[in-house]
Parts: sequence; structure tokens; C-alpha cells
Amino acid sequence: MNWYAFLIGLGSALAIWRVVQEQKQPQKMEWGFAALWVLFAAWLGARIAFFIWQPAIILDLGWQAFGLRAGGMVWPGAVFGAWIAILLISLRKGIGFLQTADQLMFMLPPLVVTIWLAGWFSGSAYGQLMPEGWWIPITIDDAFQLHPRFPLQLVAAVSLFILFVVIEPRIQKKLVGRRTAILWSIFSIHTLIFSFLRADSRPLWLGIAWDIWFVFVCVVWALILSWMVWLRKPEKRKQNSGVQI
Repeated sequence: MNWYAFLIGLGSALAIWRVVQEQKQPQKMEWGFAALWVLFAAWLGARIAFFIWQPAIILDLGWQAFGLRAGGMVWPGAVFGAWIAILLISLRKGIGFLQTADQLMFMLPPLVVTIWLAGWFSGSAYGQLMPEGWWIPITIDDAFQLHPRFPLQLVAAVSLFILFVVIEPRIQKKLVGRRTAILWSIFSIHTLIFSFLRADSRPLWLGIAWDIWFVFVCVVWALILSWMVWLRKPEKRKQNSGVQI
């Protein structure tokens, strides 16, 4: 079994299910399709980012590089694509951006947790080498070699799952954008911490891995979302959210 594909599929299915479950009956199908569009935009963004990151694969494989089975996705592209989709959906529905994001942010927890778990089976985002011992799991790396490593992907998945389970139910729904700002902040800070702990080789810029620079952008976006929710003047917040505060 391809556990990577299975886990990504499971996370996607749970993401759509969570969005649908939160809607009243007349709107379940509508928001389910919206969640599906977000997933498609995330996949498309991840594929485009992969070709930007490794353009040589197009020269090596030609048109086969664009096949669905060819693989190759870069997560910053998925994030960018998902947020673009949320913006377009809000414009299409004629409702506020934060209100739309609140409805679709239910997708984030299952997707991110299963992506970390998928990394365990695909040899990505692995931890540092450790001395051999029965308590140290054997982990596959990006060269398909097995070594005793710190179980970074498992620790990241479990810790993030606990954070979401504990915090998400306690988020009050009265203030538009609150769920979006809090869940995105959890994701950004958690990803920043675990990105520094990764041992897999990644391109560097100014001595820092390229994906960490993107996580900094995610943190800045979390600060902007928090400002939009809590610090803007109430009149502007009401006008831009599209609902009564």
C-alpha cells in the first residue's frame, strides 16, 4: 500500500467532511464543493511550486512530468494556492474573506497532521541521526536509506493533533475571523519550530533553509490576520467581514 497517498487522501477526505459537518443542511453541498476547490488549488499550487523548484525534471521527463502519477509537490505552493482559493470563493459567494476563511479553516487540522504522518513514509522532513537503540525508530530518508533518527514527523503530528484538539473547541465563534487567526497561528508557529529541527537537505538562502523563510511569511500572515480580527476599528472590521459583529 502507498501509505503516503493513503494518508494524504485520508486527510483530504476528513477536511471536506469537517467543513460539511459544520454547515446546515441547505449549504452542506455548496461548502463541500468549496472545500474541494481549496484542495484542488492547494494541489495545483504545490505542483507549480515543485516545477519552479526543480525545473530540470521537465527536461528529463518531458510531458510525463505533468502526469498525476509523476509526483512532486512543494508545500509552500499548496499554502499559497489554498489562500488564493479562499479569496476567490469569498468573492464568488459575495461574503467577507474572514467569514469564508472561518468556514474553510476546519480543513487545516486533519490536512496538516496527515501530511506530517505521510512524511514518515515518504522520507521527507525527517529528524537528526541518533545512536542506535531499541527505543530509537528506524526512519527512511530521501535517499531511501534506513537510519535511526529522531521521529520528528511523528512528534510533529502528535503534538499538533493535541494542540488542535485542546484549543479548537475553546475558540469562540462570535467574532468573525477568530478561528482563522488562532488556527493559522498555531500552524505557523508549530511549523516554524519543527522546520528548524529538520535534518533533510534543503536549498539555503543566507544560511537558512528556503522553507523556513516561507514559514516566516506564514507567521507574518498570522499577525496580519490577528490584526484584522482584534485590532482594527470595529466599523472597518464589520464592513470587511460582511457580517454583523
